[in-house]
Amino acid sequence: MPRRFFSQQSWSIRSRVMLLLLAPLVPLLGMWLFSTTVTVGPAANLLDVKSGVDMFGTPAYELVSELQAERALSMRFLSGGPVVATELGTQRAETDMALAEFRRLTGSDDAESAASPLTRQHLAAVGKALEELPLGRAVVDTRQYDRVQIMRLYSGIIDKTFGLYGSVSGLDDHELNRQAGTVIALTEARELYARENALISAAIAGGGMSAAERSEAVSLIGLQRRAHDTATRYLHPDDAVHYTAILDSAAYLRMRAVEDRLADLGRPAPAIDAKQWSADYATVDGKLYELESATASRTIDATMPAATAILVRLGLAGGAGLIAIVVLALVSFRVARSIIRRINALRAQALHVAEHSLPDVVARLRAGTDVDVDAEVPPPGAVDDELNELENAFAQVQRTAVASAVQEATLRNGLNQVFLNIGRRSQVLLHRQLALLDAMERRTTDPQDLEDLYRVDHLGARMRRHAEDLVILAGAKPGRGWRHPVPLHDVMRSAVSEVEEFTRITVVPPQELALRGRAVSDVIHLLAELLENATAYSPRDTHVTVAGQLLPNGYAVEIEDRGVGMPASAVDEANQRLADPPDFDPAHSSRLGLFVVAKLAARHGVKVTLRPSPYGGLTAVVLLPRELVVDGNTSTPAQAPAAPPALATPIAALTTGSPTAPAAAPVPADVLEGGPTTEAELPVRAPQTHLAAPLREEPVIVLDGEPGGTGPASPVRPAERTRSILTSLLAGAHRGRSAAAVSTVPAPPADTPAAAEPPEESTS
Repeated sequence: MPRRFFSQQSWSIRSRVMLLLLAPLVPLLGMWLFSTTVTVGPAANLLDVKSGVDMFGTPAYELVSELQAERALSMRFLSGGPVVATELGTQRAETDMALAEFRRLTGSDDAESAASPLTRQHLAAVGKALEELPLGRAVVDTRQYDRVQIMRLYSGIIDKTFGLYGSVSGLDDHELNRQAGTVIALTEARELYARENALISAAIAGGGMSAAERSEAVSLIGLQRRAHDTATRYLHPDDAVHYTAILDSAAYLRMRAVEDRLADLGRPAPAIDAKQWSADYATVDGKLYELESATASRTIDATMPAATAILVRLGLAGGAGLIAIVVLALVSFRVARSIIRRINALRAQALHVAEHSLPDVVARLRAGTDVDVDAEVPPPGAVDDELNELENAFAQVQRTAVASAVQEATLRNGLNQVFLNIGRRSQVLLHRQLALLDAMERRTTDPQDLEDLYRVDHLGARMRRHAEDLVILAGAKPGRGWRHPVPLHDVMRSAVSEVEEFTRITVVPPQELALRGRAVSDVIHLLAELLENATAYSPRDTHVTVAGQLLPNGYAVEIEDRGVGMPASAVDEANQRLADPPDFDPAHSSRLGLFVVAKLAARHGVKVTLRPSPYGGLTAVVLLPRELVVDGNTSTPAQAPAAPPALATPIAALTTGSPTAPAAAPVPADVLEGGPTTEAELPVRAPQTHLAAPLREEPVIVLDGEPGGTGPASPVRPAERTRSILTSLLAGAHRGRSAAAVSTVPAPPADTPAAAEPPEESTS
């Protein structure tokens, strides 16, 4: 756990620096708090002594006094007499009053909050002992106990109270604690004197003392003498003089003589004068009470100066320590704030360079803008300390990065120029090659040679597309272009003709729409790249379908293959690259086609999306913007139909070049004659239907010797007529060869829409 705590990488710079600088102050502050608490504790204890005495000591002392008086009367009650019974009842009422006052004071909220755990423990013991008082009174009233048992009953309750005295008077000061112990010892010794007096007074009132009572009296005499000797050992000199006067008094000496005679068990119990004993005991007990009160007052009065002295020492030492801690904290805070401010400034500068400056420089370099390294990154300034050195080092790193980016941009521009030159030269040669092949095709009549020339022509068309890839990599536009719109079916067929396995591609005839000339070349290239991938990654015995449909937001061309498909993650990555084309990376040359498609699509606002096909392969959806698609006749933007029209014939019957396409249905006679058609039938144009009658049949010129000649000799055929016949013958042969090729391949031999419109002037 400590290792994980100190290795947290998510801590901020402020937290780390503050922890580093303020860490020594935490133990110092802890020591100051500890010493202050240890010092304040005794002072607070001294200040709380008087309140503890008032809440616990005084009511307990009053209760003990009443219990002592009730004990003496209860023991005398066994000797009989109505006077003692009346006095006992009165004393019990006074004891009950003292007990109620004790419970009221010790049970208050102030007492509860001021009581220590030890005081609460002794309070509980006293309360439990007082619960036996009613039972003891009942035993006294029924005379079931003798005098010794009654004395022990009340003495047990009183002894519990002395434990409460000790918990209240506990002091941290050694001298004061010793004085408090002396007061408690005097109180306990005086209690033993009271027990001795109660037993002897009861025995005198009863007319004699039994052996058990005498033995108990002897024991009490020894205990109280020993207790007084112990209690007076550490008396204050003034109190010691007072105690010596008590011991030298006549009353104490008479009582001591009686005690000595009782303690001599070898002699009979002496006769004791009840009045003299009572008078002497009252005198001695009064003086002992005065000694006890003087000692207690002196102890309580001494607590206030001691507490004041402790607080003064605490103020001097603790105040000085607190001032030192505050000064150290302020200095540490100022130093930490200065370091944090400079580090945060350096961090903000680094983030600005990483997130804005360098990307902006790279973007401008890619756009072809010249970048001055000194203007972008000023030279390092003066060095004052280590942070300045760090800042200068970072600036030098930034200058190196910008200089490297400029050098890389220069190298990339040079490489693009190499690509462009190679592509342009290849385009020129390929255009010448294709023109030469076209001329050779027109001159060739041998079907085998014509087929080989067509294959070479097809390879040349594919090579031209690959040459255009170099032009696109260089960031330029291909040289091919058209001024006027080109029918979409010609665009699709031209794209098919640039694919190696074009025989596997089935084109569903699109609607009578056209594509604007400025986008024809790029769309052909885009579709050809997608078709190339579709045929390359699908089995050779499957077909690739190309279909188009006009939508409210554009014209969609769907290319569907039945290949192995792609994982969902790869499809998502490809769609992301198509939506936001990245810069060309030579390390990903295997995805050159995807990069070219993304560049061409971004150039014209075309959206290309890949999605899984229900047949297991992929479907590429190419959405052409509405502004690129126009009506084939009016050159106006095409309007999407409200609902797709119903096809009069199956899709397979419209598939260009499909070997399984059914034969055309016979045309009705009324259509051939130009008559009306029904709603379910489409009009079919019949040749020469609307041609003037004299022009429908071309006159035949018969030469001499030919069948059907009427004369011995016929005029010679004109040169124009001969040229027309030969031209028709060549055109028919060409159409026958084309028909033969169409019967075996699904795509036309034309490689571009050049048959619809001659190309514009090339930029290459």
